[in-house]
Order: sequence, then structure tokens, then C-alpha cells
Amino acid sequence: MLVASVITRIQRQSGAMNMKYFEALFGYIAAIGVALTAGLAVFVVGALIANSGGDDAVAGTDEPVVAAPDSTPPPADEQPQQVAEAAPPAVVEEPASTISAEAGADVFKKCKSCHTIDQGGPNRVGPNLWGVFNRDVASHDGFSYSDSMVATLGGQSWTPALLNEFLTKPKDLVSGTKMSFGGLRNPDDRQNLIAYLAQQSDTPVGVEALGFAAGAGPDAAAAIAAPATGEENTFLAGFHNPAPRSADEQAAIDARVAALRAEVAGIDYERARFHPIHFPPMIEQASNEECLVCHQEIMDNKPLQSSPAGVPASDTMAWYQTLATYDGEQASFHFRHLQSDYAKQVMNLECTFCHQGNDPREESPDMMRGRPAFSASDTPEFTLRKMVNPSTTCLRCHGAMPDPENIMGLPGAWPEARQDFEDEETPNGCLTCHGEYGYRTNRHNVSYLNAANIEDLATASSDVCYGCHGGRQWYRISYPYPRHPWPDMDPETPDWALDRPTQSDPAYQLAPVAAE
Repeated sequence: MLVASVITRIQRQSGAMNMKYFEALFGYIAAIGVALTAGLAVFVVGALIANSGGDDAVAGTDEPVVAAPDSTPPPADEQPQQVAEAAPPAVVEEPASTISAEAGADVFKKCKSCHTIDQGGPNRVGPNLWGVFNRDVASHDGFSYSDSMVATLGGQSWTPALLNEFLTKPKDLVSGTKMSFGGLRNPDDRQNLIAYLAQQSDTPVGVEALGFAAGAGPDAAAAIAAPATGEENTFLAGFHNPAPRSADEQAAIDARVAALRAEVAGIDYERARFHPIHFPPMIEQASNEECLVCHQEIMDNKPLQSSPAGVPASDTMAWYQTLATYDGEQASFHFRHLQSDYAKQVMNLECTFCHQGNDPREESPDMMRGRPAFSASDTPEFTLRKMVNPSTTCLRCHGAMPDPENIMGLPGAWPEARQDFEDEETPNGCLTCHGEYGYRTNRHNVSYLNAANIEDLATASSDVCYGCHGGRQWYRISYPYPRHPWPDMDPETPDWALDRPTQSDPAYQLAPVAAE
């Protein structure tokens, strides 16, 4: 009985525990069901609200009501797919101003060769520009302004409008200004530069106070894409090429060539050395065709395919191959100067320009007939090289400028400095100063150059200039180039140019071209 009583008690307690467990489990299930039902109800209500909005804005929002363009539904295959959530409205931002003093600092690099802009900086070709913004025109102490500048703009101030007009093309506003700069055609460049100038002052002015529009825009960009129709550069009219040979001149040369070929057939070397064509006066009239009767090999010779050390020519680059004016494999000196396409465009060289003849018995300028021995000047008529005198031939084109940095104001060597002067609109940075109104001279108007062609080609690349005046500076020797007068030239000659001639060598001057 006792055992049965114990078993019965245990069964009752176990049953009570099971009932409590099931009651708790059912409670949890019921709670989860209620939560799911509530969530479903919220979802349904939200969907109904979203679907009922249609094309009208939801009440209480700031979004505008946008009318449907057409109530007729499009065909099924053109209907956009339904998305669960509407895309947010596009935000249209106002275009930010493109004018900045920082961009103007880059533009000012084109001005650095003539102007300083640091406070208290020295005057150069042009005055120091610290505080120029809103300053009275022609008022910087210590600088001598042109009479034209004072007469044209005297009494005015450098306002944004006046700076913009002047920087477009200085010579158009002040015809006699000493400023050689050709101008900034891009209005964005002008505005950025003015913004920069306005900051370089004891009382800087912000961009927002300049009164410029947000940007020049595409219309302005299109306006500067090409010069105005019919616009002529009258300055370039002063450059011309030597006159070509006439038919009679060519016929005379052809006859002399035929006679020379017959005369030298079978001649030995020593007799050829003393042929009259190698001496004045015959050499002074000799043509290239006559010289090449015996010396054609100078045109046929090619550079070595590899160096004596075994380096292939294809793995090397000559200095002239680095220029935009040269295209192709390496070529010989004479071919590049006489027969290449580029040489024929820019040069009118004759063999006798360099090879002016010699007497084999006079191999030293100190041993010439008619004067005491060893009495030659420091710059004699010819050198011991006899056949070519580099001082009066090579250096006429390839002489180095004496000091480009201090005289011309360049920030460094041209291969690096050109980055500050050249852009898409100005492919030849040399023309920034040496342009149509700048320090251009008539020194190219000589019989051994095609001056008009040089001026035309120079508009495409500064390598046209640098290839002669920097790329191959013969022995890095400075050459006293003549300083032909230019418009509004400063009457005071700088110290470095005191010994310079003012005209080209009369032996190579071209006859004046009659006005058309």
C-alpha cells in the first residue's frame, strides 16, 4: 500500500508539471501569432496608402504635383516594370562658379617672364603687379610707361572690365603699348587671371565681388575656337621667302652642270682640289647642282646602323628626333639641311653658304699672302678647319641666347619652362612674347631662310623655334644676333645688347619686296 501511494503521488505531480509546460507553450504561440497578425495589418495598410497616392503628391509634403503627360496607358510591352519603392526626385544643383584665383595663378605663368607680382618685387620688362587691381593706370612708381598707355588709359583704374578688355588683346586697346603679350582669347582665362590679380594686394578682393558670371559657358568657348573671319595678321606681311629661280637662271645652271660633268670626267683628286670652282670668284656663283656633280656621296651616305660599341641606331634617339618638326629615322647632317622636306620648307641653303672655298696653300689665317705672319685678328676670316667657319655659318642659326633666364625672364630651361607658356590655344609658347606684336625682328628675312614659311609653321609648335635657337646650340656659344627695330621698341639698349648689330649681314639681306 505504501508503495502504491508513493507511485500515485509521483504520477499526480508529473501530470501537473506537464500541464503547466503545455500551457506556457500555447501562450508563446499565441503571442507570436498576434505579432504576425499586427505586422501583416501594418503592411496591408501601408500598401493601400501607397497605391492610393496615384499621380498626386502626398498631402502635407513639399513635393510639387506633377501632371501625367498622357492618361492613355502605353502598350503592355512598353510599360515600365513596377518597383516596390518610388525613386527619389532628382536634385538639380546650380553650376558652381568656374572662376578661381588658383586657376588664375596658372594663367599668370604666361606673364612671369615680364612681370613680378610679389609685394615689393622688382620691375622687369613690365611693372610689378602687386596691388594692380583697382590701381590707377600707369601709376606704379619707378616704371616708365609708354606715352600711348598714359594718353589712352590715363585717369582710369584697372577695374575688372578694363582689365578684361586690355588682356583680350593689349595692342587693340593701347596701340603703342610696350607690352608684347598677344592677349588671352579665352574669357575664362582672363577672368581667372583677374581673380588672381585681385587677391595679390594689401586689400584682396574675393571672386564674388568681381561681378563676373558663373562661367563663360560653351558659347564663349565656341567663339574663341577660331579667329574672326577675314582677320589678317598684318605684321606677318613683312616676312617673305627668297624669290625662286627664274627659268633663265635654271637653264644657265643646267648648262654649267653639263659642262662640269664633261670636264671632270676621269680627273684625279689633286687636280680636282685645284679646280677653279673651289675658289673665288667661281665658288661665289656655284649652285648646289654643280657642287653635287662631285660630292653626291654626302647625300647618299646614311648614318651607321650601329655604333662602334655595337648599339643599334634603332635603340637610340638623336636630338633632332625629339622635336615635333622631325619624323623618321636618323639621317645625315647634309641631308637634313639640304634635301629633307622640312629643310626645304624653312631653309634656302646653298652648299656655298658653309663651304665658301679655300686655298690649300693657306691653311692658317696667320699665313696669308699680303700681310705679316701671325697678324690675324682674334676673329679671323676663316679657321684652321678651312672649309667651314662655324662662327659665320653654324652660329647664324644655332647660336645660344646669352642668358635666357635673366634676359628673357624664363623660369628655367625651355624644355621645362614651356609648360607654363603652352596650352591647347597656344601651342608655341615662344609666341607669347615673340608674337605678332612682340619682340619679333626681321632677322629671318635673309637669303638662306624661308622667313614666311618659318612664321607660318611656328604657329603650330615651339619646336620650330627651339630646333634652331635652343635644341642644337652649336658648342653652346652665344651669337650676336642682329636687333632689328620692332614696333614701339625701347630706345634704350640694354647692356647685354650694346655690341649687337641692328641689321642682318648685307651679304645675305633680301631686296625689299615691292608693295602690292
